[in-house]
Amino acid sequence: MLQPLVVGLGRSGSGLHVKTLARLAGRTGSTGDPPVALPAIGCDPRADVLRLPAEPSELTVCTTLDQALERVDPATAVAHVCTPPRLRHAVIAELAGHGFRRMIVEKPLAASRDELDALIRLRDEAGLALVAMAHWTGSRLADRLRRLVRGEQLGPLRRITVDQHKPRFLRSLTTDGHRSALDVELPHSLALALDLAGPAELRAAHCWDLRCEERELPGMGGAQVELEHSTGVSTLLRSDLGAPVRQRSVVCEFDGGTATGHFPLSEDDDHAQLVITPTGGDTPAAPTGAHATGGVPGPGRQVFRDDALTDFLEGAYRGFLAEAPDATGFALACETARLLCAARDHCAAAPSARTGSR
Repeated sequence: MLQPLVVGLGRSGSGLHVKTLARLAGRTGSTGDPPVALPAIGCDPRADVLRLPAEPSELTVCTTLDQALERVDPATAVAHVCTPPRLRHAVIAELAGHGFRRMIVEKPLAASRDELDALIRLRDEAGLALVAMAHWTGSRLADRLRRLVRGEQLGPLRRITVDQHKPRFLRSLTTDGHRSALDVELPHSLALALDLAGPAELRAAHCWDLRCEERELPGMGGAQVELEHSTGVSTLLRSDLGAPVRQRSVVCEFDGGTATGHFPLSEDDDHAQLVITPTGGDTPAAPTGAHATGGVPGPGRQVFRDDALTDFLEGAYRGFLAEAPDATGFALACETARLLCAARDHCAAAPSARTGSR
């Protein structure tokens, strides 16, 4: 078993990673043992004032890395780097200097091209096993979409549209971890689009401001990105952080029909949905329980469990234990980060809009 060290106890660190690790500690594999040893060690300079939801048996908190090193052995640990993007490289370099080799890094990998290049060099020189958070691409919904694309039962894929909308006023107004809406939700959808449709070039990008009463946050209201893939597929990614409702959906348009996937909206429920509508067919109102053919989902509406974050972390931990790092996932994360950097540069060349729309 491996002991987690969670660096950064904000929303992603305490609200997602620590909670998921607690669930993962109850799972057993073929050996009968869970891959995670609790309590996790949490490190954050604000730890004394943060209200953390974890139980003492799940999390021991420290305010400095020196304190954490008294409680965790780098040789048998996994470091979860959940700091803001602009701090990631420095934190990873410090952890590597203390002997940590297994790390799970929140998205995006880096805040600039230079930092990304430096991170890749550090990974190679220090022999780090780095896993970038990409649970959307590791989800069961994404797997079904991949099978549709590769099986071509609906013909060639032509267009992808991803919508990630949610009201994020409170966090945006009270924290400064993200400086652009590009860094909040779009890393998930960008990685998914690259995974489904292959390498891409940026065609357009823009951000808009978040406005609430008399407050205004430049570039944090939302973002839109357009891609052109080398396979001929076009992609539109949209994220509205001032939306009145939540939405996490992906629409894949094929020559012979459409597949619409809905990711779970929150930790309140872990079920995904996939609606497959051949050209000329009707969209089903209720789940049909359509059977797959050759591993490819059939027409109709399907509802299935998809606890993607727990599954993703379990795969990462078991990969660490087997000493089988995910090189393919890291390469995808690097390409995602490079396109995000290109989008940031594109948006920096033009002022962000005061408002945006879907």
